[in-house]
Amino acid sequence: MAHDPGENERTVEALVATALRGVPESSEAWEAIRVLHRRGGEAVFDAASALLRSRLPHERARGADILAQLEQPADVRSRAADRMLPLLNEEQDAQVLSSLIAGLGHLEDARVPQAIAPFRDHPSAQVRGAVLLSLLKSPGAEPLSVLLPFLDDVDEGVRGLAMAHLRTLPPEVDTPALRDSLVRRMDDGSPVLRAEAVLLLAQRKDPRMLAPLRKALRRSRVRQEFVEAAGALGEPTLLPALRALEGQRQDDRPFTRVLAQAIALLEKGDLDQ
Repeated sequence: MAHDPGENERTVEALVATALRGVPESSEAWEAIRVLHRRGGEAVFDAASALLRSRLPHERARGADILAQLEQPADVRSRAADRMLPLLNEEQDAQVLSSLIAGLGHLEDARVPQAIAPFRDHPSAQVRGAVLLSLLKSPGAEPLSVLLPFLDDVDEGVRGLAMAHLRTLPPEVDTPALRDSLVRRMDDGSPVLRAEAVLLLAQRKDPRMLAPLRKALRRSRVRQEFVEAAGALGEPTLLPALRALEGQRQDDRPFTRVLAQAIALLEKGDLDQ
């Protein structure tokens, strides 16, 4: 049986070679990168820095992936930022830029937000998504102000990323600008984003989602977000539409649980009136 070297037995060179093999998101490559993150030290720092100077884009991207999350030495974050920040003005490859920008977000360096701001409007959706994630990690970042511009991005994936993070914010986070952005998303080309927009507006009691919600609840196949939205809005006149869904999709436990919760909420509201 071949000997399988443990984490501490593999050399930096072997780990870097594994990190460079295969497709960028392969699990084997990222496991090697995580080992390098934990190991840290000058040898790993130097190896990652050398990759940043490679002629090959995938090697430069991997250099950023490694350098951005090293756990030691103690001053590694500021040193990594010193290496990576100047490269933003030189790099042309979208994959490398996205790795640099995403990596800089892990460093919690005060210079990062201003340095990556010009890339908000980059032609690559991958780069714009990296800007979004990096800005959210910036020290003192206000999530809503970061997310709002990306809710109207031309790329569905970037809009979806912004919406996913918006869903983590409590309903008390509520501004007219946010509601207006969500109203625009009710006409989104993505059915997922349309449903999420209705839900987030319902959580904020915005009446503009009521007519689309009524229509959605009458469809032959109702998305779970619309059922959750009905409960969040607390509008008792939606009860008949919800009760009509009882008995359907009995094998879909998340759906039936959300449906029961929504009906209970609306029945309580009906009794209180």
